Amino acid sequence: LALLLVPKTCSPKQFACRDQITCISKGWRCDGERDCPDGSDEAPEICPQSKAQRCQPNEHNCLGTELCVPMSRLCNGVQDCMDGSDEGPHCRELRSNCSRLGCQHHCVPTLDGPTCYCNNSFQLQADGKTCKDFDECSVYGTCSQLCTNTDGSFTCGCVEGYLLQPDNRSCKAKNEPVDRFPVLLIANSQNILATYLSGAQVSTITPTSTRQTTAMDFSYANETVCWVHVGDSAAQTQLKCARIPGLKGFVDEHTINISLSLHRESSEMG
Repeated sequence: LALLLVPKTCSPKQFACRDQITCISKGWRCDGERDCPDGSDEAPEICPQSKAQRCQPNEHNCLGTELCVPMSRLCNGVQDCMDGSDEGPHCRELRSNCSRLGCQHHCVPTLDGPTCYCNNSFQLQADGKTCKDFDECSVYGTCSQLCTNTDGSFTCGCVEGYLLQPDNRSCKAKNEPVDRFPVLLIANSQNILATYLSGAQVSTITPTSTRQTTAMDFSYANETVCWVHVGDSAAQTQLKCARIPGLKGFVDEHTINISLSLHRESSEMG
């Protein structure tokens, strides 16, 4: 039995992976992360100006790999690179050259000769000797929400309604009031129901009947949920809202009259 695999056609806003099966967002192409199963979105011929892996300041790129190791671990007697390029005779033979290089912070022998590097939170300047503050906030993911760069360091913070966690980087939403647990609102083709994060249904909220809900939003301040109720025609497709005061159930359900054709918009979304 032979199977004929037909190449998948991606939309104009997508990138077709080399496997001819996977489609990814064009915005993910050449972003330094492999999103295609075969990594073709980061291939050199696709991204000639970018590298699949960029080492951070004060890191050494092991030859022919994407592995980065701290410069402080070069020539320390422990092999970190698979090919051993971080250790070897050059560590002993070139060590004396470091004293003549004039590095502001540190110097270490490499296969390319003695090289300067800096303390943590600093990066080497263009002269290859002096160091300047490195803006950690410029690196995506340094902080969960807010990031403030300081000389030789950085601090993370959170927006209103969130608390900084013990790792001093990530944020978690405040549970206020403490006796009200987080709830998920889930819309399907028949109703909108409420569940706890554990998956258990909120017993105080009876699911409200809907039809092919294609869009939904929730206003925390007003305790109000709105959704698009799809009908068989434009006249029957409506924007509806209801309040959920204190998570006690759906009340005051009403229809909002607007001039846009929700039927056309919802059809395009689907």
